[in-house]
Amino acid sequence: KGEFEQTVFADTLWVITNKQKDKVNNPFLEGRFGFNYQLDENNSFGGFYQNTYDYVKTWSDYDDDLQANGNMYDHLRNSSVNRAKGAPKHQVNLYYTGKIGKLAIDFNADYTYRNQRNRNQQQELSDEYDDRDVNTYALTRSRLMAEKLFVTHPLWKGQIEVGEEYTNTRWNSSFENAEGYIANSNNEQHEQTIAPFIELRQQIGSLQLSAGLRYEHVTSEYFVDGVRRNDQSRTYNDFFPSISLSTSVKKVQLSFSYAKRTTRPSYWQLSSDVVYENRLNLQTGNPYLKPIKYNNLNAMAMWKWLFLNVNFSHCVDPILFTAESLENDSKVNLVTHKNYDHIDWLIVTLGAQKNIKLAHEITWTPQYNISLMKPWFKAEFLGKLKNFNQPMISLQLGNILTLPHDWLLQVDFNMHTHGCTGANAKSECINPMLSLSVSKDFCKRRLNVKLSGNDIFNGGISRFTLYSNRFMFNKMEDNDSRCVTLSLRYRFNVTSSKYKGTGAGNDEKKRL
Repeated sequence: KGEFEQTVFADTLWVITNKQKDKVNNPFLEGRFGFNYQLDENNSFGGFYQNTYDYVKTWSDYDDDLQANGNMYDHLRNSSVNRAKGAPKHQVNLYYTGKIGKLAIDFNADYTYRNQRNRNQQQELSDEYDDRDVNTYALTRSRLMAEKLFVTHPLWKGQIEVGEEYTNTRWNSSFENAEGYIANSNNEQHEQTIAPFIELRQQIGSLQLSAGLRYEHVTSEYFVDGVRRNDQSRTYNDFFPSISLSTSVKKVQLSFSYAKRTTRPSYWQLSSDVVYENRLNLQTGNPYLKPIKYNNLNAMAMWKWLFLNVNFSHCVDPILFTAESLENDSKVNLVTHKNYDHIDWLIVTLGAQKNIKLAHEITWTPQYNISLMKPWFKAEFLGKLKNFNQPMISLQLGNILTLPHDWLLQVDFNMHTHGCTGANAKSECINPMLSLSVSKDFCKRRLNVKLSGNDIFNGGISRFTLYSNRFMFNKMEDNDSRCVTLSLRYRFNVTSSKYKGTGAGNDEKKRL
């Protein structure tokens, strides 16, 4: 369930209040089979094939009240059925790991292919204007081939690692709206990445040193209706250095690190497909998005069962939501993504973890963390720059109680204060969530029975306000996280897997 109020400061002051309810059914099946073969104690190879069937059916009901300059403009009632089928989804991995003398070799190759079909049938009833039937169909096909090879060799008081990673991706999305309320589209992206890297690790007394460098050459081509768009096609050449130091001073362990990283926008964020919510709200992607670059500094100190972690991040070209008006109709909002200039944030975490013996065969393990997140960010709202600098404090209290006769009790509590999340939005809730679980092992710990209660007091209700240009959006969302789960697990084979494949192109898989 959700409620929102949307205020649009255009030539007319529009206020839209909405109540919505979604019911979701999601049967999900996944199967995998594979093998690994141990040639000798130093060499092995293997592979697996995995197929996934994912079908999501969503029934949605919306009630919208529309006001123009304080007067009632219209009342809309929307009902829709959305069917999203993600099948087939094929994934194949092959790997080899071994040694030739002192040279260690690790190779992975991956192939993935997926079809995603999304059909939405929506009926929109208006009290004052014409009713609408909106039927959309989207087909997305993606294919990824990737390989990663690195070799490691001893060097002085440590080792050196040299390698490369290659990915080749094809992504196609076609979108149709029979009634013509939304423009049809047919977009395709071809992307290729070549990334050599090197890392040196050394142990000098109590000092551990690691330094690395990765170079990425990325070519991205964007096609609309089969025609290449030069202004949306990009080439990137970037270096990504990293360095880390760790040592111990008496009983205190210290570590420091710096790393430059990048995250490219997901293919959905780059798509031109349009999501129709109602006649005043549309959502789409942005094919002009640039990758995000992060510069991360991290320092940590650990003494016995206490630790302190400090992280500072400078983020260039962050991707955030923005709202714009249609050129031919100012009252219609088009919500999309865009690159902002930069965001900085500081995260300080103080934590404790300790095993405390309460009695014979009774052990309490508290895992307590408190974090402060302080962002620095400005975004335009109503023609002025608005600060989003309010800090946020998070609290995590984890408790594990080990009892006699293989009983285990777990109590977790999480919450956070109001504040800014490092975006053009403010959180206006604290989300106090309490979860309990009790489990018992049987049959020499082969059979486990676990009863869990998640978010027992239904505190996982999200409230936030988003600000963008002429647009202010307040939302309350109840994701129905309160639930009870009973699970039974029987371990037929208690030995750990000897499969050593780690995959290639893992970041690219997340984008898909």
